[in-house]
Amino acid sequence: MPHTRSVSISIFVGVGSRYEAEERGGISHFVEHLVFKGTERRPAPEEISETIESTGGILNAGTEQEFTVYWCKVATPYFDLALDLLLDMLRNSRFDAEGIDKERMVVNEELGMIMDQPSNRLDALMDEMLWPDHPLGRDVAGTEESVAAISRNMILDHVEQYYNPANMVISVAGGVLHKDVVQQVEELSRDWKRTKQTDWAPFAHVQSAPQLRIEYRKTQQTLISIAVPGVSMVDPEQYALDLLSVVLGEGMSSRLFVEIREKHGLAYDVHSGVSHFSDCGAFGVNAGVDPQRAYDAVQMILDQVGSIRDGVSDDELEKAKRLSTGRLMLRMEDSRAISGWMGNLELLLGEILDLDAVVDSFRSVTSSQIRDVARRVLVDDKLNMAVVGPTRARRRLEGLLKL
Repeated sequence: MPHTRSVSISIFVGVGSRYEAEERGGISHFVEHLVFKGTERRPAPEEISETIESTGGILNAGTEQEFTVYWCKVATPYFDLALDLLLDMLRNSRFDAEGIDKERMVVNEELGMIMDQPSNRLDALMDEMLWPDHPLGRDVAGTEESVAAISRNMILDHVEQYYNPANMVISVAGGVLHKDVVQQVEELSRDWKRTKQTDWAPFAHVQSAPQLRIEYRKTQQTLISIAVPGVSMVDPEQYALDLLSVVLGEGMSSRLFVEIREKHGLAYDVHSGVSHFSDCGAFGVNAGVDPQRAYDAVQMILDQVGSIRDGVSDDELEKAKRLSTGRLMLRMEDSRAISGWMGNLELLLGEILDLDAVVDSFRSVTSSQIRDVARRVLVDDKLNMAVVGPTRARRRLEGLLKL
């Protein structure tokens, strides 16, 4: 990207929460925290953060279900420094016992924060229904019990197994030349051993009846999530389902926003969304409403979800295509977005999809394809509803669970 003055580095590691047995739940996330706590060359945490912050750059990381990513964005003259730091963190972190114990307390605080936030609890309840008895159904950060059981030896084994060149993608975008990046990476990783890593746990459960989970809380709002199993990132219907979500609940002109908020004033926030994993996915709608009007809101949401099985108009489809492709193209102006795009696809699919090809895939979706995926995915037996708030009327809510 010769027109930019920045460079973004994203290092994707092929491990996340779905690789973890229950007793090791949260270890990928714990390791992500610990690599910021010091290396042999930079033994203090502040030496790591100062290396980037002193240049005006940004350094961060995140753990997902299928990968862990470490990323940095700096002004172009500091690329060598940033790459050296990231690889030093991933190769040479000390994982000393004192640092592990301190960070364990930090992770426990993070877990407590998650438990305190109703929206996070809503998501957790839904994940448990969508992916029962599976790592995808557990919080990425694990539980206090599982994090307490993670030992230093477990951490070292995890790093040795997954943090190696055979399981990593380094993705760089910005004002640097490809050959210079390759040269730097080769110099910094020449003696890095490759090891064999364990694959993730496949998901094969088939839902056969609607489900409801309620968590009573004295909150001002009742939070509602309605979701169904969706499609994977390699399913040819993923683009049709993405566009269905846009028509239904993404943006201020979507069906749900117009009906639930504009016409009836039932919610400030109502939206839909999709998630795609390697072998499964989900489609869902979330809303926050007045507890006294929660049942009306649930019925209206389900009515809108059910009605989209009858199809979408040509005008709705065209607007959804423009929104999806425009949003995607706008994202690609940022070096960090591009490094993330390339690295994510290379790690999970083994290829980098051309942006124009993805745009064409969206543009080629027909209204009949959206109707087909709606009828395949949006069925009563696949419905899941999670509710967090001052609500206890299980029977009444169960009676609403049909499209």
